[in-house]
Amino acid sequence: MQIGSYMPTHGVFMRNENEFWLERAEPQDQKPVAFAQLAERQGFHSLWFPDHVTLPRQTTNVNIVNPETGRRHYPVSPSMYDALATMAGVAVATERVKLATSVLISPYRPPLHDARQFATVDWLSNGRVIAGVGAGWALEEFEALGLDYERRGDQTDECIEIYKRCWTEEIVEFHGEFYDFANLSMDPKPVQKPYPPLIFGGQSRAGARRAARLCDGFYPIFSNPQVGPHDLDHFLDEIRHEADRVGKDLSQFQLIALSSCRITAPDDPWLSTGKRRPNCSGTPEMILEDLAAFAEAGYSLMVFFQDCPSGTVDEFFERAQQVGEEIIPKAKEIQAGGEWMPVS
Repeated sequence: MQIGSYMPTHGVFMRNENEFWLERAEPQDQKPVAFAQLAERQGFHSLWFPDHVTLPRQTTNVNIVNPETGRRHYPVSPSMYDALATMAGVAVATERVKLATSVLISPYRPPLHDARQFATVDWLSNGRVIAGVGAGWALEEFEALGLDYERRGDQTDECIEIYKRCWTEEIVEFHGEFYDFANLSMDPKPVQKPYPPLIFGGQSRAGARRAARLCDGFYPIFSNPQVGPHDLDHFLDEIRHEADRVGKDLSQFQLIALSSCRITAPDDPWLSTGKRRPNCSGTPEMILEDLAAFAEAGYSLMVFFQDCPSGTVDEFFERAQQVGEEIIPKAKEIQAGGEWMPVS
């Protein structure tokens, strides 16, 4: 089991028993390069950078993170670093840790632009990029960008196909409903061959099918801290069915999960409330038990939101260091099950 970390480049994470959310962090406090260097020293597998172009001060549709409660997980005016621009800065300040978007919302920008940026960061990092992509959820953000929210899935399909062509074909050509071009060059190609891993982040059956059909892995959010490792198995069933339909070998397909995490002392009063503890929370031994359960369900990489009750980036740093010291060495001994390809 590998451990990744969500980056604090859109804010600091907090959680209660049923949901999580971001508190605003000022740009001077986020320190993405310093955090990346700490995470690399502590043995994290990868760093995951969130993506939005902008966020309306109010959103009417329920987001994918807290669907049961409807709570918006972003503050009204978040301070947000751009994902790929920040990844480029981190790339030249680190050597081993992998760099992933979590996730880049494909319809928001021209796919030729995104393909170029991913390839650039892959070169700057010497082949450490993971291309996490998704279809998006915020209706008002789509409207602000002049995009059709209802067609975002179809548009995402075309974007993913264009990324692949840009990264593998000498002469790039595409004729679709949303994009139409021919006789283009797109160099340099990424360092990784045939291209960086394409991981689809989603919380829907359609997203699971899209992952199986077009991508190299699936990345759901275990947003409710009470949701267990097998509670999203219906998505894995969709992946299996779609893979059968298109003739895809799932031994080359990866499962990655996003979950909150909070390490506590054994005598923390929170552990004695009698309530079910949230996933990946409690003592290091408890968290390792949870990781073993996720591995048994097929997941070989867990990306952690560090729960920070103080609401400070300093605590985010401290908790990441604790994960590196007390969780990561033993987690690497846990083997994932199922027919899926382990993340390496």
